[in-house]
Amino acid sequence: MEPVVRTPVDGDSVTRVRLGHGANCSSIGSVVDTLFVTSLLGGAIFAAVLGALGNEPIEIVGPAPAKGSGEKDAEKRADAKDAR
Repeated sequence: MEPVVRTPVDGDSVTRVRLGHGANCSSIGSVVDTLFVTSLLGGAIFAAVLGALGNEPIEIVGPAPAKGSGEKDAEKRADAKDAR
């Protein structure tokens, strides 16, 4: 392997220098970072909108199920399964 020779860079040949995370990189990592930040901001905006809407009172429609009816339903399902 031959050693890499570094030559000085002329300032006029540099068009842009980016600062920060993922600077000067056009790889898929930058795309993933952008998607992550976008989803993070979208989630924050969604949470803010839901918080601004406030609470809505809960309203029960229809009669409440009879007490213990869940146990009877479970017994009916078990009986039907045994009948197969």
